[in-house]
Amino acid sequence: MTEKSENTVRISRDEAARLAKEWATPENLARLDAMTDEDIAAQIAADPDAAPELTDEWFENARLVIPLKSRKRAA
Repeated sequence: MTEKSENTVRISRDEAARLAKEWATPENLARLDAMTDEDIAAQIAADPDAAPELTDEWFENARLVIPLKSRKRAA
């Protein structure tokens, strides 16, 4: 198991929904809508903790893996 980041904060689902509604102002949504693909790619490239961008090439090479059965992991 990975270590919890010192920046990680646990909140409830209700709290997350409330914060999302507070953030979703017309100004923030307009700013988000105005972002280009290049803007998004630049932000991903600048953040070492960001997941990689899922490109058409990624989806072309992706494969579905379904576990055969669930198993408990040893602690």
